[in-house]
Amino acid sequence: MRRNNKITKSIRVTVFGDISNAIRVYDSIDSIFEVYWVPYGKLAEFRHMMNPSNKKHESLYFLIGDTNDMGLVETYIGQSNDTISRLKNHDSITKFDWRLAICAVPAKHLGKECLKSLEKIAIEKARPNCVLINEYENKSYKPHPTNDCDAKILLSNVADYLTLAGYPILNEVEKGANLLYIYQNGEIFAEGEYLIDKLVVFKGSRLRLDNVDSMTKNNRDLKERLIKNGILAQYGDFYIFTKDYAFSSPSAAACVILGQNISGWVAWKDKDSTTLKELFKFE
Repeated sequence: MRRNNKITKSIRVTVFGDISNAIRVYDSIDSIFEVYWVPYGKLAEFRHMMNPSNKKHESLYFLIGDTNDMGLVETYIGQSNDTISRLKNHDSITKFDWRLAICAVPAKHLGKECLKSLEKIAIEKARPNCVLINEYENKSYKPHPTNDCDAKILLSNVADYLTLAGYPILNEVEKGANLLYIYQNGEIFAEGEYLIDKLVVFKGSRLRLDNVDSMTKNNRDLKERLIKNGILAQYGDFYIFTKDYAFSSPSAAACVILGQNISGWVAWKDKDSTTLKELFKFE
């Protein structure tokens, strides 16, 4: 099966206030960052905690919103050399109802160029794992971290904290041995893996351009959203997945791929043509 990044380090969590709606600080001895979990409505308290002498704090930050019907959380990813002011600005102009700010504050100065690189790479890593709210993403910017800005190490550190907080949007996963396929005319059409609560379709999988008339509106709308968000792109006579994408169920994935109403438990098969339903021995 696919494996999520594992957290092996010891992480300390400090809670300020009522645990159900508290500011939390995550850190560890060898960590590059301190990560602050700031619920909406706690910005004034966060400002007082971080900024008693008007000191500016740089960060890579994540604004977390609602979870949609596909199980993906609304997320805005940004960076700033003045986190408090930036969050206050978001509070007044951001068009979606964010519930939580997760701010990764570095223990040492990283600089604007490093933060911009981390922001760009984080957006690309998170894109298939969440609903990105970034409206004005600079798509022409090319990350070029310096020797002091090892993006892989820095983002791995942030990913650990996000996973601990329940938002594994930066996690990289590996293909395992238990792959599933959808076949068309004897050829592999799409490849994925079932992860208990979702079906992940892998980058490069194909799907039909057209839909049958009876395809449900929900699945049509889902396919249109994937096209609009750049997850699907036309390639000759097919669409292809430009990124790995997690569907809320095997059937949602199969319906979008095949352009028709179909049970994903029957459509998805392993290398021996055993259906997902048979693999799980459903009655």
